[in-house]
Amino acid sequence: MVKKMHAEHQINITWINHSYNHRVSPTLPLKNNFLLLPGTNINFEVLETEKSMLKNGLLPSVFFRFPGLVSDRQLVFKITDFGLIPVGSDAWLAKGQKPQAGSIVLIHGNGNEPVGVNDFIKLIHSKTKAIAKKEWLLYDLRESVDKEFENKSDSTAQ
Repeated sequence: MVKKMHAEHQINITWINHSYNHRVSPTLPLKNNFLLLPGTNINFEVLETEKSMLKNGLLPSVFFRFPGLVSDRQLVFKITDFGLIPVGSDAWLAKGQKPQAGSIVLIHGNGNEPVGVNDFIKLIHSKTKAIAKKEWLLYDLRESVDKEFENKSDSTAQ
């Protein structure tokens, strides 16, 4: 349903890389979990996801979200070495977190989290009047990146 809404230009989705295997151990602490699990091949995790997205007609963005929102300094550097920008979230809908002004909303649009997708669609419908009046807005993360690069190119041209 979300892909259809995107294709029909009802919503504009920024598809964010999140790792290919999304390995997790229910017994390990967060500092050793998800992409920090021993034996994780970060090159595979990033590149296979992008290849899969492209095969499925999705355009990967410059953003990356760590599984479980778990990372460390070294892993952040590995992700930025790919030219990707790590993003977090403070509104994971399926976990009951409510978006506030400036929130980055997290939903899994891949079918793993129908509750989050349904909550997102309900959220959009509940804000229809406020959206029409431009009192409630969704911002595209890509626009902030574009603005950042515009500002950098303006300052280097002077």
